[in-house]
This record gives sequence, structure tokens and C-alpha cells, in this order.
Amino acid sequence: MTREPGRLEVRAPRTAPALALATGVVGLAAGIWLATLGGTASLVLGLVLIVFFGVGTVRAAVRLLRGRPLLVATPEGIDDGGSIVTAGFLPWSEVGSIDVLPARGGGMLVIGVRDPEAVLARTTPARARVGRTQAGRLGSPVVLPPSVLPVPAEELAADIEAFRP
Repeated sequence: MTREPGRLEVRAPRTAPALALATGVVGLAAGIWLATLGGTASLVLGLVLIVFFGVGTVRAAVRLLRGRPLLVATPEGIDDGGSIVTAGFLPWSEVGSIDVLPARGGGMLVIGVRDPEAVLARTTPARARVGRTQAGRLGSPVVLPPSVLPVPAEELAADIEAFRP
């Protein structure tokens, strides 16, 4: 997390994508090994593992290499790159409450938006479906789980609120 005058930048810890990448490589190796053993069941299971772990490995590698922050707060608004919907830039006029909800592993940071449908219209249809479900359960489509936050959600919520005009 980087705190500068007029800017707060939050990045995910590198351990989560590194662990996902290592797990993916092991899963891919197992899938390749099974696919080369011979036999229909081994081939099918091997291909399923290759597809499943291949997608996970690529996503983990992209997260490790991509330098995009999870969240950036400024006096102009919040730029969300870490929630499932990746809402993008939210000016303060679109931001409602910033709440912390209890969750396993810590608190979830919930950034309430005044018009969830306007935010969901900026994302892909698949992400919008997930965002609608999330908004129904948690009150907003913009939610950062504790697993991606480098600091407790309560601390981050207070730091973000400090930028609100």
C-alpha cells in the first residue's frame, strides 16, 4: 500500500498469485502426466486437469505480471481494479457508503455505489451477473474480499474515507 499526499494506492500481496501459480503448475503437470498414461479415463481426467489448471495458471501469471493496483483513492474518487466487477473509476458523486462486513479471514471492504446498474453497465455481462448477485447479498457490486487486501479492511476504509470531499 502506498500513501502519498492526494493518493492512496492499494496492491494485493504477491503471495496469493504466487501460490496460485505454483498450484497451477503442479496441477498442469499432473494433467499432462495423466493424459500420457494411456487409457480413456486417464486421458479424459488429464484433459480436464489441463484445462482447469491451465486457466488458473494463466490468470495467476497475469496477476503477478500485471502491475494494476487493486484500488486507488484520490480526492476525485476511487479507481476499482480489485473487485470482481472491476468497476473502474468511481467519482465521489457515485460513491455511497464505505462499509466493512465480517467475513472469514477478515473483513470485506464494500464500496457502496449510488447506482449499481450504471456501474454494472461498464463491465462484461458475466461480471455484471456476479455483481448483481453480490449487490443483492452484500449491498453493492463493488466488494474486495479480505484475501486480496494487504491491510485490515477497517483500516483501509478509514484511509479511503479521508479522501472523500
